[in-house]
Amino acid sequence: MNKLHIICISLCLLLTACYKDPEVWVPERPGQPEVEEIPISLSASSSDMLSRAIIADDAGLQATNLGVFAYKKVADNDPVLVFNNVKLEYTDGAWTYSPLKYWDRTATYYFVSYSPRNKNVEYSEDSHQLTIKNIPNWQAIDSKAKDYVVANDFGVAEGGYITPNGARPVNLGFKHILCQLEVRVLKNPFLMNTYTLSGISYKNVPTVGESATYLYSAPTRNNEAGAPMEGNEYMSVPINTKDAQSMATPNAEIPGDPAQAAATTIKHLVAPFSADFNITLNYKINDGDATSVTVDAGLDQLESNNRYVITLTFNSGADIEAEVEVMDWVNKEVETDDKYNW
Repeated sequence: MNKLHIICISLCLLLTACYKDPEVWVPERPGQPEVEEIPISLSASSSDMLSRAIIADDAGLQATNLGVFAYKKVADNDPVLVFNNVKLEYTDGAWTYSPLKYWDRTATYYFVSYSPRNKNVEYSEDSHQLTIKNIPNWQAIDSKAKDYVVANDFGVAEGGYITPNGARPVNLGFKHILCQLEVRVLKNPFLMNTYTLSGISYKNVPTVGESATYLYSAPTRNNEAGAPMEGNEYMSVPINTKDAQSMATPNAEIPGDPAQAAATTIKHLVAPFSADFNITLNYKINDGDATSVTVDAGLDQLESNNRYVITLTFNSGADIEAEVEVMDWVNKEVETDDKYNW
């Protein structure tokens, strides 16, 4: 055996001694992920759905605590988080959440829904990433998989866009602003006429058959600030016709000294988002014929996260004139307990 053979044999023995079988990772429990934090990135495309996992049927979805994140974007500005980790409730075939917000007509809203809603879900406002921690039974992305987290839909907020894949849509019902409408009548002190209010209607409402639902609280004392609040209730305003009638009492006489302004207040008015939103007031003077006057409500003055008082004023000059003024909400003491802020 020559010297070269000895060197080759020695090298082979050395390599054999250094070899080690590759280790294969075996989970402690089948189906458990090696990485416990799984981020879900959101695209700016309204048509982009990220189906990370599926719940097989509605019953499985209803048994979970569904949550939602939302943010708004105005023109080319950076998105702003609207609400964070809000819990949705499933009741009588619909998903609802509270409190509802005052929506900005000029903005586009984006949502992401997920389940379960708990401390293991985090959201990054900067990167718009939803991070799920400690997911049980996580599987690879597969349309046939039955996992714990529902699909996440990122879409423009026009209602019914947050849809678990193959399950019931989540309709958030947000197309409205809450405001208080005051109808203020300026009487001519010389004519001494008596005005009778027969109704107030508003146009350009959401699709017929829909309803706007929002949460409100009743105050425990005669203060429009409504504090302390006592109990929460949901109020639903059905949209039955294209020109929705407000909750004005028909033929309600407007009292007061003819030389002064008398007012009546319509509570819980739902103001849909429309630049050409109009209010129509129907009234009559003494026993004359009913008269209608329609004015633009000027919704371009409204901004999100604010409350407003909309005042409709008309007088008894030679020609009936009317105007609408949108004012900031002012808390004030009231004599009766039938007025309060939301």
